[in-house]
Amino acid sequence: MFRHGDISTETDRGPFLFTLAALLGSLMAAVLIFALGGGHALAIVAGVLLSAVAVAAAAVLFALTSDRAYIEDDALCMRYMFRSARIPLGEIGRIAYKDDVYSVFDRKENPVGTINARLTGIDRVLNKLDQSGVRFD
Repeated sequence: MFRHGDISTETDRGPFLFTLAALLGSLMAAVLIFALGGGHALAIVAGVLLSAVAVAAAAVLFALTSDRAYIEDDALCMRYMFRSARIPLGEIGRIAYKDDVYSVFDRKENPVGTINARLTGIDRVLNKLDQSGVRFD
């Protein structure tokens, strides 16, 4: 779901659908409570709390769909939220693994970006990087 080519990570369906259901459900409930609540204090508090849940679900949904890594035109592309990085496969110096995160460094040991190790399809990306001769620590 939401892949960017053959060698790409993707978003899992379960968490995506659960978060989407939480977003839509909380939005509908908040609108219904505000429309039918009649201005009672408890209705206002419930509507505000459901609106906060909707905002949190929207943020999680955006994070789920924007967290990806893929290989395109012999370059590793890493994206998360509003950050993105792209490095040609030949320019990757090493990749270090720590705390479920792969940190990508260039040949001068400057950090380029990170990849979540728990993403679905990470094995295809790492396999292609290994075939390209990238060093893993």
